[in-house]
Amino acid sequence: MNAFKGLLWKDFKTSKVWFYGWIAIIFLIYIIGMVIGNFVNEPIIVQIFIIMIGVFHIAFLPGIVVSMLRLEGKTQLWLHSPNSGFMLLLPKLIIAFIYSTVSLLIVDLLGVITMAVFPEDSIFSYWPIKEGILFNLGVTVVGLYFSGWTIFLWTFYHSLSKYPSIKSIRWIFVAGFIIVYQSVVAFLMSIEWVERFLFDTFTVEVSSGVFFSVGSNEANAGFDPEMILLPLLPLVFEGMVMMIVFIIACWLLDRKVEV
Repeated sequence: MNAFKGLLWKDFKTSKVWFYGWIAIIFLIYIIGMVIGNFVNEPIIVQIFIIMIGVFHIAFLPGIVVSMLRLEGKTQLWLHSPNSGFMLLLPKLIIAFIYSTVSLLIVDLLGVITMAVFPEDSIFSYWPIKEGILFNLGVTVVGLYFSGWTIFLWTFYHSLSKYPSIKSIRWIFVAGFIIVYQSVVAFLMSIEWVERFLFDTFTVEVSSGVFFSVGSNEANAGFDPEMILLPLLPLVFEGMVMMIVFIIACWLLDRKVEV
């Protein structure tokens, strides 16, 4: 446990500059939105900028993971580390998750401040607490999914460096793996009974989407009242795939990947 805490602290110290830089970018984008909104006399633009920042977190989570992996690769410390690949990779995923969560909460706070300052010029006609929670959850889940794949593809790419004959064309094998995986998934989805099982077995009712309207004197947004069935098994399948590729990445790292 002490070793795991030490790895968490190490990853925090080596990545905090990236996080602080990201927070600075958030405030810079927010200020730009405020300036543009005041210039055109449309405060609603500020909220649009805030939503854009929130969407950017889908890329932020895997991006911070990549920055930590690249920094770790430069030091080559894990070639001589007694810890397992799981112990080396999991802290990076946890730190990235914490960064993303804190960053999203800051964005939420900026949204609350904006709605409080401009109550008459808001996208929503009410406090969108449920929408905000679902938005943060969705962005985080998608970000974690891409982070898992990022860790796997990065580890897979560098594991091929053990073979000098293909070291210079490793990217072809990575691209080939992606193509083969997508082809297998597409083939499975083309089988009628597989498609029915995945999409019709377990479903929940959710809103059909988000509406967003802007008029000359008003703007409104929210969830559409029309409900559709959301299949749960494809989400479970993708979650299992992410766990499998993460386990494989840990196994590859246990073989002392050289980067």
